[in-house]
Amino acid sequence: MEPNEPVTDNRPEWLKALTEKSWNLELIISGAAIFLANYLPDGVDSLLKYYLQNWVMDEDFTKITLPLLAFSFMKVVAWTLIITFVVHFVMRAFWAGVVGLHAVYPDGIRYDNLPWVTDFTREQSRERFGTLADYILQLDRLANQVFSVAFLIALTSLGIALAYLLVFALINVIPVYAGKEAGGWISTMVLILFVGMAMTPVLMQSLMKSPKWSAKPWVQKMAKWAIQNAGFILMPFIYRPLTYLNLTFNSQIPKKRLVTALILGFTLFMGAVVVTFATTMLHLAGRNTFLNRHYFAQGRNEYTLTGGVYDNLRDPSDRLPPVSIPAEIVESPFLRVFLDYPKLLDGAIARHCQSPSWPDSLSKSVRRLKTDSTNLACLESIIKLKVNDSLIVHPEWMFHEHPIAGSPGLVTYVPSKIFKHGKNKLLVQVPSTQKPDSLRVYGELFFWYEPE
Repeated sequence: MEPNEPVTDNRPEWLKALTEKSWNLELIISGAAIFLANYLPDGVDSLLKYYLQNWVMDEDFTKITLPLLAFSFMKVVAWTLIITFVVHFVMRAFWAGVVGLHAVYPDGIRYDNLPWVTDFTREQSRERFGTLADYILQLDRLANQVFSVAFLIALTSLGIALAYLLVFALINVIPVYAGKEAGGWISTMVLILFVGMAMTPVLMQSLMKSPKWSAKPWVQKMAKWAIQNAGFILMPFIYRPLTYLNLTFNSQIPKKRLVTALILGFTLFMGAVVVTFATTMLHLAGRNTFLNRHYFAQGRNEYTLTGGVYDNLRDPSDRLPPVSIPAEIVESPFLRVFLDYPKLLDGAIARHCQSPSWPDSLSKSVRRLKTDSTNLACLESIIKLKVNDSLIVHPEWMFHEHPIAGSPGLVTYVPSKIFKHGKNKLLVQVPSTQKPDSLRVYGELFFWYEPE
């Protein structure tokens, strides 16, 4: 649309009246959406933390690329929604201000009354900017489009998230409860059915383009069913509103402009996903992201003091490290050491600790007590705790839930009489899942001892 071209409003009268009354409701909805969307990034981080704690079965994080990509996608969606609703809120608030200005000055812009300008400048301004009423209508339309795009992003992302959750459950959850072999078979069958359902509309539309196939009655019935119902089956609650938004935008926006917007939006969005994914992988690997100090530490190692391993320095919302202690300064007679027990330890432990079986004559409470005692004894035999390279022979581990994070794990109290004054090193080793007969460093930290 040219700047001086009058804006034509072809909306029905009832829709114009509804729009005049709904702009303040838009502001309320947009403000509420901004408030609620602000919780999404932290919520996505919490989901990742829960996944790493309870579902990851391998210590090699490169094998969980798909879940990390999904996390990156949801994180970018969360920030995109926040930005989109903020843009709409600002635009609608500005529109309200311009409407108020027009109420004060009903004549709008009086180009003939502009001071300190030449006739040429006055005509160029009239041609470039047009009337204030047209600008108000343009702002109104643009704000409505942004508002609809925000919901389009939300609905599309919700549909993709639900589809991914189904795939995730098939790959990760069902094998855990149904057994590896049976769960794998069930997951494969359901996944094939899901993919087939998703591809049916595309396949049917391709067949309908062929005169040979489109003339067949069963192809017509199948195509009609697929186009009308496949989407409802895959996304039963969001397919209808999502389709209305998509069909409206696709039919109203010029094809060239639509393709340009899709390519640009997809490129920016996927670029943000890739950056988020790379940042997450570097963080899990203990690397600093976008560090521009040439002589600073390249990652978490023995030369870096990591605040996350100390309870007094760690943010309660942060993920619990493998090994943690209350503080970096130790003054008391005992040092409390907490060893986090995520799901990934199960694979290595299962190679060394067998689940005991007890006679049915024993009560359930007695069997649970004996099982815990046996498991704890086995864990103590395979988990190595060292202070300054000196092995703690009998650390006397106990099952414990972390008082702040609530994560299950093991706790022990190491007597400080074996510490040296000043800097000390604490090291925990566990069996490796890749090399069953070898140990790997599970956690390492430093503390300073000065008795009271």
